[in-house]
Amino acid sequence: MDRLRALSYFVEAAEAASFSRAADLLGVPASSVSRRILDLESELGVALFHRSTRVVRLTELGALYLEQVKPAIAALVLADELVGQQSKTPSGILKITAAPDYGRARLLPALAKLRQLYPDIVCDVQLTDEVYNLAQNDVDIAIRVTANPPDRAVARRLADGRFILVAAPAYLQKNGRPKLLVDLQSHKALLYRRPQGVLYWQARSGETWQEIRLSPAYISNQGDALLDQAIAGHGLALIPRWGLSDYLADGSLVHVVLEDADVSASRNENPGVYLLYHRPKYSLKKIRAAVDFLTSELSEAWH
Repeated sequence: MDRLRALSYFVEAAEAASFSRAADLLGVPASSVSRRILDLESELGVALFHRSTRVVRLTELGALYLEQVKPAIAALVLADELVGQQSKTPSGILKITAAPDYGRARLLPALAKLRQLYPDIVCDVQLTDEVYNLAQNDVDIAIRVTANPPDRAVARRLADGRFILVAAPAYLQKNGRPKLLVDLQSHKALLYRRPQGVLYWQARSGETWQEIRLSPAYISNQGDALLDQAIAGHGLALIPRWGLSDYLADGSLVHVVLEDADVSASRNENPGVYLLYHRPKYSLKKIRAAVDFLTSELSEAWH
């Protein structure tokens, strides 16, 4: 039995929860995936999957086995790439993930430039708030907004991750400019909806935090939609600093500063936008090229 291939098929099938989907991803017949996994189970003497006509799911031992073998498979894949790519230009599949709003506004344009420089790099991009495991080869590069980058990853800070309160000049002229925290109660808010629910604003006065619940004028899970609504003059909005430079410069939006409180999207202190990668992967030419280019292209200062 080709044990390494069987293990690779097992990991793919476990993550896809389907032999047929795993086969599609691997580019092999479903019967090959099923047969290899049956051989692996026979050699181990245990069942790794519960099988039904619609879905396969890991047994308890299968889940434990996956936890143990996945890092090893990732290490072998990395070793093969290191040896195989040293004499080549940067090439291969680059798996990268970012939050949707940042991805659309900043990452995708940067990746278009990266592909012009390195046409043999194939970008596999997922714009999602889901957190992937860098060490287990789920992704090569992750861009996340966080106040606490993971200790086991190399973190390059790209931008300020804080949100600031903004509004269109026409909105402020019509509704007045709030100066104190209490003044916000007479204003309409443009609110972001997370999977867990609406994200209500947080205000800090000195060392005291409180949640602010304003009457919403618009709610969306798309940050660019809230930005459009703010520019159109429909209410106050909390927008990431990294997405505001052009609009503040041309006067489309105004930074609203309160005299007695700071308003933010969360109570995290000094969050940033970070480019994250697993240190051993930096030896790969495609990772080094992408990390260095994206760090240079996406790094920005806030004044």
